[in-house]
Amino acid sequence: MSSKQAMLLSLLIVLSFHSSDSLIDDDNPQFYSETMDISDPPLLGFDQDLGMTLDGNEIISGFTVSSTLPDSTEWQIIRLSNDGIPTNLTDPVSLDISPSSSNQDDGLSRWIWEFTIDSSSFTNCTCFITVTSTANHLSSSISSVFFTGVNNTPAVIIEDWAILNDDYITFSNQIDISGRAFSQDNLPLDLLIMVISSDNSANACSDNQEISSLDDVQGDISESINNFSLFGEFTETVDSSMLEDGWFSLWLFTSSHQSSSIIQSLCFVSKIDNSDPVAIIDGVTSSTEGEGNLIFDAGSSYDQFWGKEGLNYVWTLVSLENSGSTLMEIKEGTEISYFTVQDDISGNFELSLLVSDKQGNTDYTSISFSVENLPPVAKLIVSDQSLSDGDKFKLPDLNEWKLDGSDSIDTANDLDGLRCVWKINFRTIYEGCERTLVWPEDDTNDTLLLTLEVIDDDDDFSTITVEISRSDQGNDFPIAIIVLLISILFFVSSVLYSRRTDDMEIPKWND
Repeated sequence: MSSKQAMLLSLLIVLSFHSSDSLIDDDNPQFYSETMDISDPPLLGFDQDLGMTLDGNEIISGFTVSSTLPDSTEWQIIRLSNDGIPTNLTDPVSLDISPSSSNQDDGLSRWIWEFTIDSSSFTNCTCFITVTSTANHLSSSISSVFFTGVNNTPAVIIEDWAILNDDYITFSNQIDISGRAFSQDNLPLDLLIMVISSDNSANACSDNQEISSLDDVQGDISESINNFSLFGEFTETVDSSMLEDGWFSLWLFTSSHQSSSIIQSLCFVSKIDNSDPVAIIDGVTSSTEGEGNLIFDAGSSYDQFWGKEGLNYVWTLVSLENSGSTLMEIKEGTEISYFTVQDDISGNFELSLLVSDKQGNTDYTSISFSVENLPPVAKLIVSDQSLSDGDKFKLPDLNEWKLDGSDSIDTANDLDGLRCVWKINFRTIYEGCERTLVWPEDDTNDTLLLTLEVIDDDDDFSTITVEISRSDQGNDFPIAIIVLLISILFFVSSVLYSRRTDDMEIPKWND
């Protein structure tokens, strides 16, 4: 695999971890969330398609989906005044929930709830109805609009910017705005969006824009201004690719189609993240097998404005061989800012790093390094005697002798693959680390050169050569035999001398 292929594979892995969540569709209450777990807030939906004019009592129903039983579920009604100021008409009212008989295909549980609105209590009202559910200490809300009496005040609900659990909305190249525009007379609304830079999150949206009419908007107070005409469900996109990274106030002003007077204003503290992060790898470029694990550190990687928070790391280790590249390992995660390569491998390698931020901006870098193979160390034992290179050894008086090279040493990865080759006078005779030596029949010499060659799987090797000799043979008789022969000769000599004495004539004395 080439470096470009490794980078592409890493990018595909990153993208697989950044799938977008589905929005709740009021018209289709059957929704699923295969990735939802106990750390996710509950999901809510209305059974009715609101935005209608209510007359008398009206039953509002819906459902909550969660991994556990919700701790609480409440509803509340808020009036939108003619000058765009929201006012609570009711305090939050607790809802009784009951298990739903319908099954969730994603393994989660569904609870249903309902309550009744007496529309006569809210005359000539553009009203928001909001339901909030809390489970596992996480909350979610869903809102819609209804009208009572005769009211010319329209309203907009932004659906996809729900509670983010103390985080802020972050945008990159574009700002997507989805929601619903409601008006009792079914006429479109005008929406103006302004993006204003801020020093920090505390100052964003803190200065209420004193704008009473869309005609009052000045171009020099905003980095971006966009106008839209809305009716019913809508999805609009604002190009934010030209904005620098930082904190922003995202203002939304709405007015009726007949008048430029602002009747509703919303502001969201948001972040812009357009810059790619910077990927950095710190580590050695060469090492020797067995010297210790190699640690490559990406802790210096950073985002231009937002630091290291939320960075995701994808590591790809590739072995560079003569026959081509081989993928060895891939690791991915927000906590994996370092990569460890075991010290028991040798060869040439490339380690690539793909760093991505929460918005999917990425940067890629790689480092090439080599690990030099550590040759094996040959250990030779002949007939239980350990020998070193250059030693001379007289073999015991046996017909055959045990050869052992199994104590040869190498790094853990090469140890099981060691080969032992035995040579007599530099001619190969055996292979295998435990063999039996028989003196060559056609060799009349009393000494031989024995060589052990130990080879690892990288074809590195080490050798030991010793001189071995047999016990004394030929004219070199053992002392016991020599003593025995001398004794025999002495005995024979004694016998012969005795016989000679018996045959001698004893001289007589003359009288």
